[in-house]
Amino acid sequence: MRSVRWLWSLPLLAAAFLLANNVPYPSVSSQVLVPHVGPVSAHSAAGGEFVPGELLVKASLPLPPAAVAAVLGLAGGAVIEHDPTLDLYRLRLPEELGVEQASALYSTLPWVEYAEPNYIVRAAIVPDDLFYEARQAWYYDAINAPAGWDVEMGKPGIIVAVLDTGVDLRHPDLASKIWTNARDIVGNDIDDDKNGCIDDLRGCNFVPIPPSSDPSDDHGHGTMVAGILGAKSNNGQGVVGTAWGATILPVKVLDSTGAGTASDVAQGIVYAAKNGVHIINLSMARPSPSRALEEAVREAHDVFGVIMVGASGNEGVEGVGYPAAYPGVIAVSAFDHSDPNSRAPFSNWGPEVDVAAPGVDVFSTHLDGGYAIGEGTSFATAFVSGLVALLLSQDPTRSDDDIRALLRMSSDDLPDGATPNWDGWGRLNMGEALNTQVYRSVVPGVVKD
Repeated sequence: MRSVRWLWSLPLLAAAFLLANNVPYPSVSSQVLVPHVGPVSAHSAAGGEFVPGELLVKASLPLPPAAVAAVLGLAGGAVIEHDPTLDLYRLRLPEELGVEQASALYSTLPWVEYAEPNYIVRAAIVPDDLFYEARQAWYYDAINAPAGWDVEMGKPGIIVAVLDTGVDLRHPDLASKIWTNARDIVGNDIDDDKNGCIDDLRGCNFVPIPPSSDPSDDHGHGTMVAGILGAKSNNGQGVVGTAWGATILPVKVLDSTGAGTASDVAQGIVYAAKNGVHIINLSMARPSPSRALEEAVREAHDVFGVIMVGASGNEGVEGVGYPAAYPGVIAVSAFDHSDPNSRAPFSNWGPEVDVAAPGVDVFSTHLDGGYAIGEGTSFATAFVSGLVALLLSQDPTRSDDDIRALLRMSSDDLPDGATPNWDGWGRLNMGEALNTQVYRSVVPGVVKD
């Protein structure tokens, strides 16, 4: 293939030589030099901040300096700097030539290995929350979270429903993050918005019959999940959440012992979907399927377009629990603290697992404004829901298929050992996911990066 590349390079080399020696070369024209511009790679200029008017060009074969300068200058660019070790040229572009256009132009030249904007690199964000360094940094570093927060911290317009034991609505790290229902008239004892819950200003509790408008937590599990997912962050107190800006909708479907019924969970799923949530976090699992749960998952996914994330289960056996095992749910397993490349001993595994996240020594919000440490695939699930919230904050038009493609391409594959597919596509990588571009193909069901 090297000889073919050289043959294709001959006309360009000739052009470079002639131009370098001021000899006219009539076949070179602006029409030839400005091809159709479109996305050329996952590293397009849309992928991050870059220096305006600058392009980095890497040569794939050695050329005489005069020839290089001539060819690089064909589009009006000027060489600002050259690194001989990397053979990397830094170009200043003319004002009329955009960075993306120039990137596409130079990428078509056979002797160019790559051309890309001169991206701006910033120090990764280190949150100043009280417990971050001592309690949380290890697992956020393991999933490359600081690099993700550099790109996106989350927007309040993205709503995540936490179906769980409820949420401590007064917790200082959560109070400002709780959803408010603007469609219901509170106090009139009427279900104005027809979502299945009366006067539900801050969420709903499906444990009693009829449902209550108070989704407060009387166990602690749901508050921990909510804190992992979206605690108020970088505020000098408490803990850091995965999606700093996302809004949390508390839906209580589990009682004070952490148990609940299929009917309550099914009602909660439909309730959340009717309220326009983007994501439903299902940090729960049962070993066998339920038709009621399956139908609710299908309704939320197929009719309302909700992205659902569920826990694989904590029995340490082969067999993903439900509802995570249903096709419409992203199933999450947990990796260990002592070795982030290995499965947490309690984490279930199986072909339905999609991705692995932190599940051991996870520190988060708890009842009465406190904090606690815990383990389980429930908590791993909340990290994935948080990342999904960031991905939707970055682009709210992304579908369930888009999110799955991004997770698949960005996750770090881990060794399976004796438990095949325990990590699915791999360990969550927030930085990679938020810096990856997915382009929809004209062929349904196919994506390319």
